[in-house]
Amino acid sequence: MVKLEVCIDSLESAINAIHGGAEELEVCSSLPEGGLTPTVGLVKQIIHMVRNIGTGSSIHHTCSDCICPELTEKPSVNVMIRCRAGSDFCYTPTEVETMLLDLVIMKNMGVNRFVFGALTSEQEVDVVTCAKIIAKANPLPVTFHRAFDVCKDTLVSLEKIVKLGFDRVLTSGQRPSVEDPEAFQIITDMMGFYQDKIHIMPGAGINTENVKKYVKLGCPFIHSSCKVARVPKISKTLNMGMEIAGPERILYTDKNSVIRLRCAIRNELLQIRTK
Repeated sequence: MVKLEVCIDSLESAINAIHGGAEELEVCSSLPEGGLTPTVGLVKQIIHMVRNIGTGSSIHHTCSDCICPELTEKPSVNVMIRCRAGSDFCYTPTEVETMLLDLVIMKNMGVNRFVFGALTSEQEVDVVTCAKIIAKANPLPVTFHRAFDVCKDTLVSLEKIVKLGFDRVLTSGQRPSVEDPEAFQIITDMMGFYQDKIHIMPGAGINTENVKKYVKLGCPFIHSSCKVARVPKISKTLNMGMEIAGPERILYTDKNSVIRLRCAIRNELLQIRTK
């Protein structure tokens, strides 16, 4: 079994991911910034929808003529803990305090897993901060996110992550996309050394073609946003404090993209089993 984790940052995307059959949801806000801690309201709505699965009713009041009554498997609700944007992942004591409080609130709401990562100013795993998160999340599992991809030493960093107690690491193979041949080689090396100690989950640039080689490699989890874009019809716009290149776009998870990716995963598994 290879499970698909779909990252989402809106209720619309969560509904589409569930309808598409995603086994796990990584719940964030601000995916264009790499994903930040989601709002309490969004997490509460998603947990409510997941609890409706298997009841024979719609998961949300906006659903109609869909597969809701046929759904039986409840996806895992995995919550990102990241208080601000920035690729340094080096947090101040006050930022850590905020994230620990966010974690406790989300934990009490009934989520299934957390997603976190912290580095030192030297781009090494921040053992102290990560240990605090792991301890506060216990007994819930924690994924180390793509902060791993900017760590200096791949295998040394992975060893620290394993020793801290993370049970999964999300990675693009320390390259911008898993499509990069070097990324595939790095993930292959990671699987060779650590697949019996931690789950390696490839993500960033996953599509219906390249997912096949990661399934064949033995990765038990695949990560994707399955996103598409729409351009809002507006006559006047503001940057709202951000530098925006080109027309403003709204990204959201597409149900059919989730379905196609899951089919590609299952077809590859079937081919492996019949060989």
